[in-house]
Amino acid sequence: MRVAFNGLFLQEPRTGTGRYVYNLLESLGRVDGVTEYTVFSPRDIEMAPETPSTFQWVTVPVGYLRHAGDNLAKLVWEQRTFPHAAKRVDAAVMHIPHFASPLRTYGIPTIVTIHDVIPLRLPAYRASPTVQAYGQLVARAARNATVVVAVSDHSKRDIIEVLGIPDERIRVIREAPAPHLRPVTDAAQLQAVREKYGLGERFILNVGGLDQRKNIVGLVGAFAAVYHEFGDPELRLFIAGDPKRLGSSPLFPDWRPLARTFGVADAVICAPIDEEDLPAMYSATSCFAFSSLYEGFGLPPLEAMACGAPVVCSDLTSLPEVVGSAGILVNPEDPDRFGAALQRVLTLPQVRDDLRARGLARVKQFTWDRVAVETSTLYADVAGARHE
Repeated sequence: MRVAFNGLFLQEPRTGTGRYVYNLLESLGRVDGVTEYTVFSPRDIEMAPETPSTFQWVTVPVGYLRHAGDNLAKLVWEQRTFPHAAKRVDAAVMHIPHFASPLRTYGIPTIVTIHDVIPLRLPAYRASPTVQAYGQLVARAARNATVVVAVSDHSKRDIIEVLGIPDERIRVIREAPAPHLRPVTDAAQLQAVREKYGLGERFILNVGGLDQRKNIVGLVGAFAAVYHEFGDPELRLFIAGDPKRLGSSPLFPDWRPLARTFGVADAVICAPIDEEDLPAMYSATSCFAFSSLYEGFGLPPLEAMACGAPVVCSDLTSLPEVVGSAGILVNPEDPDRFGAALQRVLTLPQVRDDLRARGLARVKQFTWDRVAVETSTLYADVAGARHE
């Protein structure tokens, strides 16, 4: 059996979907020694995972449209180039690991992973006519897919409600943190990462994005209350991301004026985190805070728990099923309650220790080998049903 895999997002390995694709392919190579995989991409892949000889890596350029603009080239790749390439290798199954399955499948059973339906749920994420048209196209194509993979029960419910896809055609396969994310205990390494990012002993960490649904405005408000109550002028809130994006569009609200109004502008740091520093940053933080209003899965809290960080997290959408009882779940639209939860973690060592232990135990339920086994089983089921 040959699986044709759309490797487009390996071009963007730092994105959430890029991480998903990289870790899934690496784990499939580790647990599935039978299936043959052909991974297609429009350009040569610079960061390909380690895989066995059952994997072929094939570059198929978009062709004469490659200079027509990234959006058009992406559309042509997803809708024509990739499915046509899958047909040429006589694939038994096509897997598109992001919300962009092709309308024409050449009779090949198709699996599409839909991480979320944010553009269809949240108006701010479909502001332009181009985005709206693309959303309508991929929604129509998803309804024709053989099986849809949802990454959480919440996403499954959204997919049923928004796209009208029947329950029996949706399989929930949850994500997992990358294997390299584990506790860093070396004191020198932890101190080095604090110094690199201008942090002291105590800091609250947020990782996950700066866009509107991440509710950084609410987090800054909660932090301001904690900062003025806590009485430690060295306490910092570190928000991972590029500050140049703030205010660049309505999708990226600029919370810095609010921080100045609350008197915490100098206590809030916004900067990118180098990939190799993530485990140490998660391990060094006094508390990981995630105030998102909407997540298809919500990987950052799980990553934080994998590194032993105590977690205070939004109680909305998919996050309760990811975090469970291993973190403090709070309404992110109530800054007073969210701030009280942060202060509880900062001031009570027994709470921090309990959350660390709970998080490390919880994260054992989420592994990429499990994801790979469930995904390869799905490939076999779909290919087998084709011949029945």
